[in-house]
Amino acid sequence: MSFPQNTSLSVPTSFIQFTYQSQSIKFTEWISLLTLCLAPLIAHIIAGVPTPIYLCRKRPPWHTFIGHFNPMSILWRYFVITDRRVRAKHWTSIDMAANCALFWTGNGWDGSEEMMLKSRAFCTRIPSLRRISFVSVSMATTVIVTIQGIQSVYSPLQGYSDGNYAFGLAFDTIFFSLAFLGLMRIPAALWLTEDFSYADINRIQRRAGEEMEDLELEAVSTKSPARARTLSDIGLLAADSALLISPEEIFYPSNCWRSMIIRVIFLTPLVGSLALSTAYIGQSQPGYGNFFTGTHLVLILFYLAVTVGAVVTFMIYFWKGNTGDTVLPCIGQTWYKIYTGVLIFLSVAAMVVSGLETRKTKCGTYTTMRPYYDQFGCVGM
Repeated sequence: MSFPQNTSLSVPTSFIQFTYQSQSIKFTEWISLLTLCLAPLIAHIIAGVPTPIYLCRKRPPWHTFIGHFNPMSILWRYFVITDRRVRAKHWTSIDMAANCALFWTGNGWDGSEEMMLKSRAFCTRIPSLRRISFVSVSMATTVIVTIQGIQSVYSPLQGYSDGNYAFGLAFDTIFFSLAFLGLMRIPAALWLTEDFSYADINRIQRRAGEEMEDLELEAVSTKSPARARTLSDIGLLAADSALLISPEEIFYPSNCWRSMIIRVIFLTPLVGSLALSTAYIGQSQPGYGNFFTGTHLVLILFYLAVTVGAVVTFMIYFWKGNTGDTVLPCIGQTWYKIYTGVLIFLSVAAMVVSGLETRKTKCGTYTTMRPYYDQFGCVGM
């Protein structure tokens, strides 16, 4: 298969305009473009995916774990962490630690309110405050991804209003809009931490009795040795009494007005993102016309898949009241694994297609559009 190379200034007329035109980009430029391309993706995966805590001998299959990297899973975790905090009648630092932890048990992933309470029995280190410190790695991460998020909203809106959004699409900007996740992190920012650790629970299991046996808890650690003494071992936390507490004693019901406000706060920007993604499909630009570059087409499919999936799934679980687990309820289902695979495929396709289409314009910027459009996109540069 050969790729058409269009270097003329004639007016392109095809609805889908794919042009191989990246052959003039130097290797050093590709390194810089690749760094800018992956930066939003890596930043928000690091910020949004917690370190797993394994509570049983059997490790999760790769296809089970990979669902946590789905943007929907990250958004869901932010929502539930925020929702629990506002519904909490009493809130302590150990609650914050368990709220942020991701537990793998003999029954699969567990971020439920019940597990949040049971995990107290094998905690070895808890945060010093009921919220994160303003001088901490977590706060610095929030500041960085928030700034990226603000830019990811402002730039597309400005491009849409100016009518040249598509001209700015290139290899280095394809995942730029994923930085939007940074803004969704803000409501949960004060309670997102990894300043905790969990240890060997063999002794705790004997002390807790049958209530802990069904979890098949074995060797477990995050940042401390597997044989470290738990807080309950040294008398700083009463494991037995903690296990007697029920979620109803700590949290207001999931259908309370506090939870409804949080649902609106999270759902509104998701619906707005869906509307914006849809608006780009029919955008008509002076001098450009209605058409798609290959990159534009793949990115619309990718972001529509992300936003439609998130909006529909969130609304279904909000309606059912199934909001008690930091792990997305459908994360282990076949359809969600397929959906995650589709997102991965579309993201890789976007990198490949944009890598072939990206070129440097006469004004020094990068674009996936043909040279003919420089006369419109480079105006004022």
